[in-house]
Amino acid sequence: MLWFAPRPYLKWAGAAAIVGVSWFIQLMPSPVTLHPFAGMDIPAGAELSDDLFEYREIPEGLLPATAVHGILAVPLSRGDPLTSAVLAGTNTVVPDGWWAVELETPPGLLPGSQVLLVAGGDGPATAAEPIPGVVIHPMAEGRDPVERALIAVPAEQLARVSTASAYGTLTVAVAPGR
Repeated sequence: MLWFAPRPYLKWAGAAAIVGVSWFIQLMPSPVTLHPFAGMDIPAGAELSDDLFEYREIPEGLLPATAVHGILAVPLSRGDPLTSAVLAGTNTVVPDGWWAVELETPPGLLPGSQVLLVAGGDGPATAAEPIPGVVIHPMAEGRDPVERALIAVPAEQLARVSTASAYGTLTVAVAPGR
């Protein structure tokens, strides 16, 4: 009397439910986010801008969110993701043999940005060579429209920069697009 034996309908329904739930989990869409990846080879020390990167969709939480600004500490190859580990730190150090001085600067400078300082004289004399500088720490206080920053300059140019700053004849030049 085999046809009177109880059928395993509950076992079949349970197995079908497990397979259905697993398919649902596998086919459920995961949230994605856009992340910057190097669109070309970028050398170390380059100042970052959006045109150097392409944005790709990646699963949310795979890589930490990183803004495209700052200076690269290491080179990036085409296709490498931008992470905070490859960026120069916000605590840029003063190079050996240089001194840092607080100066009025254009807005939007970032730590590690390269600038040129042009020290004017009393009259329309021949132009002197510009002085290289590195932004160590921008100081945006928001109280007045003029921003200030701590800028490192070579030690042999410190007196010339300080004098020009005191007399108001110092110009801080920033490369276009930076």
